[in-house]
Amino acid sequence: MLWNLLKYKEQGLIHGSCDQLDLIVQKGVFRNRKELEYDPLFKQIISYAVISNKGSYFLFTRKQGQAEKRLHNKISLGVGGHMNPGSSGTMSAQFFTNELKRELKEELRFENGCHTDKIEFIGFINDDTIPVGRVHIGLLYDIHVSGKEVYINEPDKMSGEWIDKDGLVRQYEFLETWSGIVFDSYLKLREWENGGY
Repeated sequence: MLWNLLKYKEQGLIHGSCDQLDLIVQKGVFRNRKELEYDPLFKQIISYAVISNKGSYFLFTRKQGQAEKRLHNKISLGVGGHMNPGSSGTMSAQFFTNELKRELKEELRFENGCHTDKIEFIGFINDDTIPVGRVHIGLLYDIHVSGKEVYINEPDKMSGEWIDKDGLVRQYEFLETWSGIVFDSYLKLREWENGGY
């Protein structure tokens, strides 16, 4: 069980390590996604990456074309998705990084020399107070990119725009719950350390 490997928090960010990811990969199981969408006995693991560049963040708006109807029209700081069995060929934390990179290629494209500078694992996002959160747990990553030439591959499913930290504060009330957790428990603290907010 996941909560034997992590300290339980009903709602919030659980700071984590790659050692914990190693154990999750080794002890986890793959099941049919449709069977698990409404079964709180299982947590589906979702990569959830914040894209940042020099104090700005790439903000997503989920459209009606997305499969997860419970998140339609929500504003999100995170990009990522479900894991695929066997596609990454490793039984370590690198599995999750490989799956995140696969999701990034599916959902985003970087142009004109823009590239990923750093991918940093931060921790686990949990929210058992809402139906979609009861069956998913997020792996929070911070992805620093070299520029702002970032575009959405499937504009029928999402739109995206860069927003500075002041704009993000103004959008706070419209964020989906995971993004609110990321803002409160990670970004705000990080910006305070750097003299912001």
